[in-house]
Amino acid sequence: MDEADDAYWTASLRVWSPALDAAALDLVRPFVRALELSKGAAFLETGEVPTRVATIRRGVVRELFVLPDGTERTRGFGVEGAFAGSLSDLLRAGPSRTRVVAEEDTRLLVAPWDVLRDAGTRHEGWRELLHRVTERLYLLKAEREVELLSMDAEARYAAFRARFPGLEARIAQRHVASYLGITPEHLSRLRARGRAAKAPT
Repeated sequence: MDEADDAYWTASLRVWSPALDAAALDLVRPFVRALELSKGAAFLETGEVPTRVATIRRGVVRELFVLPDGTERTRGFGVEGAFAGSLSDLLRAGPSRTRVVAEEDTRLLVAPWDVLRDAGTRHEGWRELLHRVTERLYLLKAEREVELLSMDAEARYAAFRARFPGLEARIAQRHVASYLGITPEHLSRLRARGRAAKAPT
């Protein structure tokens, strides 16, 4: 990492855990590396045993499942300040069921998972961060279940736009549609309906 990366990494982590003082950060900092991914490159491949987690310094990543016929199902997105990786696959310590790919040129600040886990046993700041991230991911999973099982497509689209403001302009429409569980054509109709509702009368 350069100085700008280090400052970004530190600030991003302290959003989750203000208790991360200099001594705590030094438990992990020597192991963090910057990684540049071009659009379309994978940070984690399906079937790979995951060993890393990253903070997104710049760019967008998409988490997805690949079905046996090659069809993709979008699980989620990560933008600047978020984490990239698959916590469920890291905790399983087996072959990843998730693929994580850059949707635009992306810079990641990558740390080994075993180093982070060890830091969590040695400092309260890291324990707090891991607890809060795990809690947040659980709540997001619960929210996604509510959206997919109890909301219509229009409400799911509104929830996506609220959760990821401005993201639509940065990624392909088919990926938004996949995340919402609808076809790209249905998404186009939702967008057209939204534009019509906002048009002056």
